[in-house]
Amino acid sequence: IAHVLTEQTTALKNKYMITLVYGICCVEDVGDMRDMATLLDRANFAQKTVKNSSGGRHYAFYNESIREKMIKEVTIKSRMQDALQKNEFLVYLQPKVGLKSGRVERAEALVRWDMPGRGVLPPNAFIPIFEQHQMIGALDQYVFEKICIWLHDRIAAGLKVLPISVNVSRIQFYNSDFVSTYAKIKDRYKIPDGLMEIEFTESVAFENQDYMIQNVEHMRRHGFLCSLDDFGTGYSSLGILKDLSIDVLKLDAVFFRAKSEKSRTYTVLKGIISIARALQIKTVAEGVEYKEQVDFLRKE
Repeated sequence: IAHVLTEQTTALKNKYMITLVYGICCVEDVGDMRDMATLLDRANFAQKTVKNSSGGRHYAFYNESIREKMIKEVTIKSRMQDALQKNEFLVYLQPKVGLKSGRVERAEALVRWDMPGRGVLPPNAFIPIFEQHQMIGALDQYVFEKICIWLHDRIAAGLKVLPISVNVSRIQFYNSDFVSTYAKIKDRYKIPDGLMEIEFTESVAFENQDYMIQNVEHMRRHGFLCSLDDFGTGYSSLGILKDLSIDVLKLDAVFFRAKSEKSRTYTVLKGIISIARALQIKTVAEGVEYKEQVDFLRKE
């Protein structure tokens, strides 16, 4: 197949690089099964493991480990809706510490799945499956409402509250009712403006900048803070900051595990932080693990 495609594209003026990946399922690996549809399904599942891997492989054979992974995925898929209705998802708060104050000033909502019989699942075990089956919007909204309830209860009890950020998936972001739906939930629980921060990734921002700018303005009118996540993962452009009225810029952990010379990395970081400060945008650094990194950021 690859040879035929190569011949067909040789004469084209406009050429594009494509990568072919293959999933292979051998009849002898599935016992006496002779159902072609089932064989194709298993080959397709093997192909998915190649597409989602970072090892540079172009093919994979269906085997026992892939079978186990497929069973887990099917189980997750079959239980998604029921799990949401039964409140099996746990929402944790990851603190964001101010470098100057040394105190927790904000937090980020993280979700885990406490699945009966399997224990607590990390996000990478179920988030991709929710995305594939168009259920991620429901999960996003579930987390958002849980945080609104938590803030409402603390405010009613006279306890201290801090701004909390929640992630919004690409699918949710492109839902035309997204902002109005979230605003209604926020108003239902009487959450004051400036306490809920909506995080979206920079890849979404660069897909449709006009739509993004419009949505950010809409969110801010409803009292939401807006955060640009994963800045520095490959789509980054300082130019977008002049048009996008965000409140927070999250520097990706890639800056703090870069293999390049530290002084060059720090020079780039210093420039980004300086521009963000001039635009009155707060910066949050992810992946900071060493005192040297903390000392650098504290100086900036």
